[in-house]
Amino acid sequence: MEENDFTPADFINHIIGGTELCYESVRNSLTMKVVRICAALYREEHSHSHVTQWAMTIERDLGEFGGDDIGGMVYEDNMDEEANGTFEKQSGKHQCRAAERNAALLIIRTVVMISICLQTSNAQCNLLQGWLGFFMRSACVPEKVVEVFTHVGLSISLTSIHNAVSSILKEISSKIKCEVRTLQAGFAYDNFNIQFKAAQPMLEHQGSFVSTTSATIIPLYGINDDNADALQSSAQLWDWNSHNPSPSVLPVMTEAFSWHVHAILVNQVEGFKHFTKELDEPDTVKRIPLHKTTQIPCHAMNIKQSMTDRNIEVLNSLFRQGGIGDPHESGFDVEHDMDMLEHIILIHSDLLTKERLDTVFNSRQIEHTPKNRFQYVIFLPGTYIQPKEGQDDENSLYQHTAVLWPEETGKMVSKPGFQRVHNVIHHDIWASMLDCWRIEAESENQEWSTLE
Repeated sequence: MEENDFTPADFINHIIGGTELCYESVRNSLTMKVVRICAALYREEHSHSHVTQWAMTIERDLGEFGGDDIGGMVYEDNMDEEANGTFEKQSGKHQCRAAERNAALLIIRTVVMISICLQTSNAQCNLLQGWLGFFMRSACVPEKVVEVFTHVGLSISLTSIHNAVSSILKEISSKIKCEVRTLQAGFAYDNFNIQFKAAQPMLEHQGSFVSTTSATIIPLYGINDDNADALQSSAQLWDWNSHNPSPSVLPVMTEAFSWHVHAILVNQVEGFKHFTKELDEPDTVKRIPLHKTTQIPCHAMNIKQSMTDRNIEVLNSLFRQGGIGDPHESGFDVEHDMDMLEHIILIHSDLLTKERLDTVFNSRQIEHTPKNRFQYVIFLPGTYIQPKEGQDDENSLYQHTAVLWPEETGKMVSKPGFQRVHNVIHHDIWASMLDCWRIEAESENQEWSTLE
């Protein structure tokens, strides 16, 4: 090494940074003994830079304070070679994981120390402190704790935290109004429950349980001048609605459903498969292409969404947040709000919400305005279906599952998974639709007792 002007640190750094297979065992041995080698080499002043480079870029670990111990293992003399080899492999994996954790801790602590120094010299360099302050605000950390973190340099002040929260709320409100006022977005909402526990429960004060509602806005993609009228069709849908005393024409969706009814008969019954060529494909009706969108969360609402009348409050609250409504109502802002009477609004939620909205819709047919009639609501059910609901109803999905999939009943009421639920629902729809075809055929001719 003296002839080649090599120090021990240079030599080890060269081996560690190499890719030759013949040095693989040597590299592994050096990795296992990284702490002792670093400690020995660091005694020489001229090797400090090489040791630091090796520890940071290759091992990414200096055995820092508070990390995992990745030192070498002590083996007993009476261990046989096979057991010794197995133990070395397990020790190697443990030390690698420990080195990764220690490296992550080292990076975190380095970032924290640099952030404290920057924030001390310049109050505007407070990215980490802003994150921690906002996190503590969302986690309801006591103000005394926040003040301690502020004095240490790990958080912004309480006033700055409150200003940041207010600024974010204003920005979100602006985004909500900007998106909803285009009348090219849908709403998705559902309930969530919060339980406030008392530190020392008593008969007079045992905590509280609050049922609230959260919602998000889903922008619709692909709306342009060619298909914008698809959303401006509230009056047209009312003309087709079954609750309308005099519907005008056959709805386009009814024609689409009729194709699926025919497809079930042709594809599932052997005697009708020769009609496959005549079935073709269903007609595309004002197709909106699929696209990944960015949702915009709305403000949480202290409304119990499981009640029928509270669903009306939820929708009214969402419309106020979005800045749309009926121009004839008192709270309508003529300068900024948008008229929604001619448009439809897509609503996403679970089946219980659909039942509540249907109840509202059925009870408001005598109203004079489209908004009061709830004719703007186009409900899109979510994917959550619980087969055990309505177990006593012979027409429920649970009872049908017991007939079609008797061995899957237990799984369907626990954690069935998406694919199993998907298959069961399709199977149930096919069986129910074919039974309708059988009844229809039998009404034409009593001798046609089966579709075969």
